Amino acid sequence: MRKLLGLVAAAIMSTAGAAQAEWPEKPIKLIVPFKAGGTSDQVGRTLQAGVQDSDALSQPITIVNVGGHYSIGSRRVMEAEPDGHSFLLIHIALMGGEGTGALDFGWRDFEPVAGMGEFCLAPMVRKDSGINSVEELLAKATAEPDTLIFGANLGAINHMAGIMLQELAPGSKFRFVQIGGGTANYTALTGAQTNATVLSGAEVVNFTLLPDGSENPEAQIKPLAYTGAERFDGLPDLPTMNELGYDMQFCIKSWIFAPKGTAAEAIDGFAAALKTATQTDRYQEFIGSKGFADVFLSGEDLMNDLNATWEAIEPIAALAAQK
Repeated sequence: MRKLLGLVAAAIMSTAGAAQAEWPEKPIKLIVPFKAGGTSDQVGRTLQAGVQDSDALSQPITIVNVGGHYSIGSRRVMEAEPDGHSFLLIHIALMGGEGTGALDFGWRDFEPVAGMGEFCLAPMVRKDSGINSVEELLAKATAEPDTLIFGANLGAINHMAGIMLQELAPGSKFRFVQIGGGTANYTALTGAQTNATVLSGAEVVNFTLLPDGSENPEAQIKPLAYTGAERFDGLPDLPTMNELGYDMQFCIKSWIFAPKGTAAEAIDGFAAALKTATQTDRYQEFIGSKGFADVFLSGEDLMNDLNATWEAIEPIAALAAQK
């Protein structure tokens, strides 16, 4: 009887110990469903370093880049075990993909964790294209519809932005082709595989400027405008779309999601760690240099923002599905 009671007591203590295990119990994977070097990758690595700098977590964060269409990495997180150690870093592509039908799942198939760092975009062409303004780009897309190859990640930011551009000039039409995220589109445009695309302000700085802020003479591409409400400090000579007379503003937050069913302890814990990371000097210097707005959302504020964003992007995505 004593032996039996001892075994029962040991089992109870073991169960209690497991129940009291503190999150995180192992390294956290942050999946970035794009190649290294793009905006999302830069955000992820800055957050990773910020968490480490501030000792905000007892376990490290590992960035996992998953190239190809962003659906691949997104699905990996959606189908991951909801154990609190797998997260997705993405942006409005998740909504664009759902709205265009490029994805058979959407943002509501995940647990929202946090939103941060709003960034804006720049339409891009090759320097030798003969196109020197948004007006000339749209004029060519109108005069020669469906001939300008527009690099995109179908259903994602660059696709949505291309549709918005196209709608500014009745009769204009780009030929959208699947290329990928920022790094892939920079490579395709540089290599003359495409004629136009959009990149984030951070990507424009990364790909076209030298560390001292001067123009990289080897960069083969040029921005035509900026989709923010105000000019980007990193590219002060670049006019906004509004300045040029176009009613177009398009800026995007980075979002963190977890698999459906992830415990609140992990969601709240990771959100708190990320918020701490955004308060570090490293992160603040990063967003300052890249023209990001210093925004952080979680909980109810995040859910309200997601719902409002979906309401705004759904009709654009539906239009993109027809193009």
